[in-house]
Amino acid sequence: MRKLYVDIPEGQIHVRRAGRGPVLMLFHQAPLCGAEWDGVMQRLANRFTVVAPDMIGHGESCDPPHECTMADFTRTTLAVMDALGIERAALAGNHSGAALALSIALARPERVNRLAVSCEMLVTQAQIAAFVEKLRSQPLSRDLPCDEEGRFLLEAWERYRRLAPTASAALRFRPFVIGQAARLRPYDAHHGVLGWLSEREHIWDLRCPLLVLGAEHDLFFDRARLAEVERRLPGCRSVVIPAAGAMSAYEQPGAWAEALNDFLQG
Repeated sequence: MRKLYVDIPEGQIHVRRAGRGPVLMLFHQAPLCGAEWDGVMQRLANRFTVVAPDMIGHGESCDPPHECTMADFTRTTLAVMDALGIERAALAGNHSGAALALSIALARPERVNRLAVSCEMLVTQAQIAAFVEKLRSQPLSRDLPCDEEGRFLLEAWERYRRLAPTASAALRFRPFVIGQAARLRPYDAHHGVLGWLSEREHIWDLRCPLLVLGAEHDLFFDRARLAEVERRLPGCRSVVIPAAGAMSAYEQPGAWAEALNDFLQG
């Protein structure tokens, strides 16, 4: 794996890149970074050129001058593709990264040949409205106020445990540390993504081959919705990832890699 920076008008974006062959871009969830995909990249680099950028404001990438909307994340990611000479690629993403991948596929369909997203992209507007309402009384872990006794760290750890209930503490620790380091950044993608998802159910506007991956312990996992998307969108398929939650790319990188390989080679 090679790590590099590419220049875009807003600054520098940090990128992981490995392998050779057709290009597959992997987009991480907020507030994490491209390290979410390390295990998947290792398994796919013998068949694909795998590229995992840190979204602007995340990981080792620059901070934006203001909180980004989905349009901002889409534009800056397309600028990264341009800087790397990537005209067209398969895209895959988890949680916030899935929203980014879907947004690019809708805004610039000529740049995307196949799309793979996690099941959060099947959420209804009512579910998103309820989630946003909940944030008013229970802020994101990055927004928990610091206290001298470190209780905010215990609360954040408990939230990560609930997000990945079947993962070991050792496996959960890496995304937890990355997430806590994100407290030092001014913004992450959560509010931009939630605002975009609240506009409408974007998935039904898609017109390219689609794979939806549902981790069985994910907050938004719904077998009925997986079946519905297969019925309503021609060329769509779904895969259930067992024994995994929101951190499924960390928890089950082999399952992600197998599903992506089958989808992209099919």
